[in-house]
Amino acid sequence: MRLKNWKNLFFCIFLASSSGSWCCIKVDAAESAITDAWHPKNLASIQVNYQQLCQKLEPEAINSLCKQSSKSHPLDSQMPLNLTQQTPEKAQVPDKTGEPGDSQKQNEAPQLESQPSVLPTSPSDSKEQLLNPPQINQSQRLKRLMQLLRSPKQPSHSDSDRELGLRVRLLPLEQQPPPLKEKPVVKLKPIGYLQAHIGYFQTNNIFSSNDNPIEDGLIFSGLTLASAYFPLGSKTYLNGSIDGNLIRYINESEYHYNQVRFNLSLYQQLSRRMYGEINFSNQQLFYANNSDRLDSFKAGDRFLNENSLQLSLGRRDILTPRLTLESLYELSVNFADPQSRDRIINSFWVSLNYYLQKPLQVGIDYQVNLSDFTQRDREDQFHRLFGHLNYRISDTTNMNIQAGVSLGSSTVEYIDFDGWFFSINYNLQLGQF
Repeated sequence: MRLKNWKNLFFCIFLASSSGSWCCIKVDAAESAITDAWHPKNLASIQVNYQQLCQKLEPEAINSLCKQSSKSHPLDSQMPLNLTQQTPEKAQVPDKTGEPGDSQKQNEAPQLESQPSVLPTSPSDSKEQLLNPPQINQSQRLKRLMQLLRSPKQPSHSDSDRELGLRVRLLPLEQQPPPLKEKPVVKLKPIGYLQAHIGYFQTNNIFSSNDNPIEDGLIFSGLTLASAYFPLGSKTYLNGSIDGNLIRYINESEYHYNQVRFNLSLYQQLSRRMYGEINFSNQQLFYANNSDRLDSFKAGDRFLNENSLQLSLGRRDILTPRLTLESLYELSVNFADPQSRDRIINSFWVSLNYYLQKPLQVGIDYQVNLSDFTQRDREDQFHRLFGHLNYRISDTTNMNIQAGVSLGSSTVEYIDFDGWFFSINYNLQLGQF
């Protein structure tokens, strides 16, 4: 009996020791597996498996991660980096003179010296600005750019995102075929434009009369077909235009007339501020209505055919980023039919302009014309002092308003230029070609 108990005790001891040894063997095997995993060879195999896993990612996801990790704090995209003055585009040249009219006699053409075609526009929107325009916001843009350059760049992503982006960029990406490059479309520069204009002119002495001044207004409208400035050299340009206008009086309907004008000019930029121009023009004026007086004139009769050769010298001085001073001298030699209109004109015009905003300009102007008629004993002195407002509504439309006084005298007794005037003009570019 005792022997059987000892056998049972011995069997239990043997079973317990065997279970402990087996458990120790399992623990050693697990520790060995963990230790082998940190072996360099095993680390390499894990890295390979990781790379294979990364290669299975979508290319778009990898590209997005790369972009996120490479982003930095950008500068304002609307800030222009070129702070120098741009290439000039238009030359602000006032309208040319040379107007019809002979006397106040009722059987001849009316005196037209003070009518709207003599008015200079400041600036002229029908011609390209070939001088450097003022940089209105140059100082503000420069100050803003300096502030952006001085401000420290702030990272837009955390360190973990940057680390992940670096890891992804180190992985080899699949070779994608390069995108097909579309051929750039060559845009042809326009060689000309068509412009429509309409305006109103009011004065208290419409016929420049000393004996019987008449207050009346004019409505004038027309089309201008003009070419672009064709470069003949680095600073030499050629330009031509054709104008057709309908001029209608508010009250004096008997003297309605139509105008056709041809113009060819050669422009030379002398410096950044100065330019010269040689201009040849021909204008013809026709009566639009029949005269109520017997055998006076009929509709369609031409009462003036005038050829004009003009030499101009202009200058623009930028006093401040918003304030400019423009001046122009012009010598004009006119040959007309009838010859009583042959004359030599010395004209001087100066304008002080202030840019309230980019599309809005105000200014004050002074103009003087000295006319010497070569086929008759007559000399005229004509002065204008007026203010103007130019507003560019859009890239194709603009409006001009002028108001002031005119002064002057003539050796002909019945002519007097004293009076006031007001004009408003609206221009619309119909298209380019």
